[in-house]
Amino acid sequence: MKHSRIITAGLAACLLTAVTSFGKADDKVFKRDRYLVLDSRIIESKNNVQLTVGVAHKDKNNPLFKEDKPWEPRFDNPYCSVIYDEEKKIYKCWYSIFIKSGPRGDFPGEGLASDKRAWVEWRTGNRGYGVCYATSKDGIHWEKPELGVIDFNGSKKNNIVIKYYHGVTVIKDLHETDPQKRYKAIHGHGKAWVSPDGIRWGKKHDTGKIDHGDTNSCLWWDPDIKKYVIMTRHWGKMGREVSRSESQDFLYWPKAEVVFTGIDRRMQIHDMIVCRHAGIYLGMVGLFDQVANKQWCELAWSPDSIQWHRIQPGKPLIPNGPVMGDYDWGCIFVSPPIFGKDEILLYYGANNGRFMGWRDGFFCLARLRPDGFAGYEQIAGGSNKTGSLTTKAVSVVGNSLCVSADVAMSGYVKVTIFDKKGKDLAEGELITQTVTDAEVKWPKGFSLATLKGKEIRLNFELRDAKLYSFSFHE
Repeated sequence: MKHSRIITAGLAACLLTAVTSFGKADDKVFKRDRYLVLDSRIIESKNNVQLTVGVAHKDKNNPLFKEDKPWEPRFDNPYCSVIYDEEKKIYKCWYSIFIKSGPRGDFPGEGLASDKRAWVEWRTGNRGYGVCYATSKDGIHWEKPELGVIDFNGSKKNNIVIKYYHGVTVIKDLHETDPQKRYKAIHGHGKAWVSPDGIRWGKKHDTGKIDHGDTNSCLWWDPDIKKYVIMTRHWGKMGREVSRSESQDFLYWPKAEVVFTGIDRRMQIHDMIVCRHAGIYLGMVGLFDQVANKQWCELAWSPDSIQWHRIQPGKPLIPNGPVMGDYDWGCIFVSPPIFGKDEILLYYGANNGRFMGWRDGFFCLARLRPDGFAGYEQIAGGSNKTGSLTTKAVSVVGNSLCVSADVAMSGYVKVTIFDKKGKDLAEGELITQTVTDAEVKWPKGFSLATLKGKEIRLNFELRDAKLYSFSFHE
């Protein structure tokens, strides 16, 4: 894999999220250095364009690893917490596993060989639960080290680091000042752990029950509200729903409140992984189709991690494999994105069979272009067809304006600047190729630096192009 400089979602997030009012009460000037155009608050008008989900490209090396140890009889559901550790220059993965799947009554259990499963009706076995740890230098080739921490069948030669119910999520907390608490783990049932290295965990802390919690939960420190936030599982009128709680000290959590639910009991929101980026929150939504008995990943966004907006419901960000038996045909469970200079890494757990059925578990990777979660593209094409969108007022916070877009051979993006009264100030040179943070070139005699600190509106004209973001740079 091409090795990029990696930063965490928290560091990648733009910290300037405040808005300042001017003029009318409902007229806002947005002030930050990066804007994803999927943020509907910044769009004033649009013509002949539609917002569509980006394309996640699956890595050719998938699956990167699978359930292949005696203590991994069933990698199900494969919930993963993956980071790139800047300090150690290594990728780290904590993944939930059933470390035991034995008989229950007259049922032989879930740890059966694939060639035996067709003759046995699937039912839950007598399970044991754990969290395992794996590392990688390049993000592709992974090792499961013998850690000597947890006993399994009389031996500690394994990579188990925690024994607890399915659904423990792990972070490296860069906000934490105590090195003995640098790593944090939590389960929505109401248990939490801290660790200096992510391997040796201290005693369980009783946090108070947050919610049901047996899911692909998400935990982060939010610098905007200066609190820890967890997204976890709630059982409600629509079945599985996403609930949210926040804590100042990580050890005490109030009962979670539902923030995201499906439109009916068939399409349930099984889980949602959240990251902060470009002044908003992005949600990787786990959609569980009760009839198809499969799960995939869709996209949502939020201004505050409480009010959520779905983008192209029914359109996967990471689609399932096309053929039954493919490593990710049945289920997809995403880890928080890792933001690189040249790409966004979406690690995910996957299954090759139906959600409620016999299936094998795998660890996989998909990639997005920078800022490529979703973008605007024209609806109708042709040589005389273009689309356009105009932003609301934004404050110029840099000396240059940059654009990220996919552009076909016959296409272009054209940027025009208007002042807040609608006066045309400058028209940029056509952008005629796919670009990431490419500086817009202006006519001779015009400099964006002369507008620094002022409010402008931007018009983007698109032909055979897809616009993802714009940003200001010094």
